Amino acid sequence: MKKKILSLMLVFACAVSCFAGCGLGSYIDNNGGNNKPTVPTDPDNPVKPDEPVDPSVPETHYTVSVFYNNKLFDPAGEDITVVWKNDLNVKRVALGADGKADAGELDGDYGVYLEGLPSHYAYNPNANTATAENRKITILLTDVKQPERGDGKGLYVDGGCYVVRYDGNYRAQISYEGEYLYYQYTPTAAGFYSVESCVSVYADEINPLLRTYSGSGSYKFNPKDANGGGVSLEGGFTRNFRYEYKIDKSEVGHSFTFAVSAQGKNTDYPLTVDFAITYEGEYVSGNSDERIYRAKEAKIKAAEKKPGEKFTFADLGKKQFIYTYYDETTKTTEYNYKYNEDTGFFHYYNKDYADDPYGYGKNYGPILCCAISMPIESYSVTTLYDAHFVGLGQNFLRLYNMWLEEEHKYVVLNYTDFIREDYNRVSNSDGVCYVTKELKDFLQKFAESHSLYTDGAGTSEGTPEEKGYSANQDALWLFACGFYK
Repeated sequence: MKKKILSLMLVFACAVSCFAGCGLGSYIDNNGGNNKPTVPTDPDNPVKPDEPVDPSVPETHYTVSVFYNNKLFDPAGEDITVVWKNDLNVKRVALGADGKADAGELDGDYGVYLEGLPSHYAYNPNANTATAENRKITILLTDVKQPERGDGKGLYVDGGCYVVRYDGNYRAQISYEGEYLYYQYTPTAAGFYSVESCVSVYADEINPLLRTYSGSGSYKFNPKDANGGGVSLEGGFTRNFRYEYKIDKSEVGHSFTFAVSAQGKNTDYPLTVDFAITYEGEYVSGNSDERIYRAKEAKIKAAEKKPGEKFTFADLGKKQFIYTYYDETTKTTEYNYKYNEDTGFFHYYNKDYADDPYGYGKNYGPILCCAISMPIESYSVTTLYDAHFVGLGQNFLRLYNMWLEEEHKYVVLNYTDFIREDYNRVSNSDGVCYVTKELKDFLQKFAESHSLYTDGAGTSEGTPEEKGYSANQDALWLFACGFYK
């Protein structure tokens, strides 16, 4: 009989990437350690005891061996069937107690998958193709992993977003049409990661859907549908998704969020979508590195509050931060807050102080302060002092993908010690310090990096926008500032 090439063509062709995407996962403990991830087990050469050649099985037979925990899998009484299928023939053989199945002599190429596998196991049903040159197929089973916490119902962690610390195989149960379950994953190892669905293209009943988000754990925006890219059959209903994510060493600790949904063809909800988060290998970007910043201007400790004084935040109770403004009368740019060369700090600047009551110079009022450990009215996600640990160890004091124009490259700016050591040291008992030029620069970058103001593109709880605050671009830094009066 003429050899029949499997015409159910896999659009996402490479079997190696199929295994990597939905086979095992490498199970990195992403909990802030320095664990170096391991490359996923190679399905063509799995780690397992030496398997003796069975002389009773002719070399011309199409066979399958199923492994779990590096040992041949014992179905333990479960009725599990191994299926060889192409567009002409289907061969079904029960999996034996020894974890093997023999289809005998077949002709052509076949997709190979399992039926009746208990639900707590996972594997990639689309990854195995038996051919005349590759008759012996190895299928590797793993466990379905559970998120650390959450119910998947909300975009943010405090709203139920699943928290994922490990790569591996996961399962989403979609209860109704249009439902998305949300996952937040925070790698602590640099590398190239993929998120890929493992829905059977042979059953062809469920179409998995993926939506990705930009931003950080505290603010997520720019939702994009990222469907397809994974395994599918030509003309099939099931089109698996595959999304790739690169984490440079300078970006470690930065979380990414995605959401999973599904459509059914002839299947009622709930629908099951298995997917894998997989470490695919090393990734090093030549365009980024990490710079640790320490303060150079944190020299004078902020004075304690005087009796009768009250701390007023820089919006002056109007929920609008204004740094500079255009005076129509004088046709000049005026300042609400201005740097004083004599003091080395920013001040509240107003014509009400024209007679210099503070002794800082004409129009210079109280010294502007920054809330380091004091709670901030406009931003309740965290204090600056505690911003090194938000959610599952996200360090908001590490600012990602910041462009250095003078060097023409992206870097991570690490301000952890800058805030927690240097400027906390010169804060008073209220937890505020004086605002210097370098501290103003940090606050502006912090506000930009964490998208504290987003012009209505979707709000995150606790941010200035969600609380009704606004600011011009040059005034973003004022969110944490105020003064005693």
